[in-house]
Amino acid sequence: MGKLIMVSSVTYAMKGRELLRDYGIKSSIERTPRTSLHQSCGYSLYVPQRTDEAENILRENGIKVLGRTERREHT
Repeated sequence: MGKLIMVSSVTYAMKGRELLRDYGIKSSIERTPRTSLHQSCGYSLYVPQRTDEAENILRENGIKVLGRTERREHT
C-alpha cells in the first residue's frame, strides 16, 4: 500500500502534481477511495516516496491538504 495525500479539489491536485515535479517528487492524481473514515469522493495525490516532504511542500505553497489515507492496491 502507498500513501495518498488528500486535497480539496482536482485543481489543487493538478497544481500539487506540478509543484512536486519541480521538486523532483513523482506523484499521480487519483480519486480518493471511500473508506469508513473518509466518505469523500475527492482527489488525492499518490506519492510513493518522500511523502512527508511532499506534504510539507504542498502546505508551504498554499495547497490545502485534507489529510492522508492508504492506497489500496488492486488485486
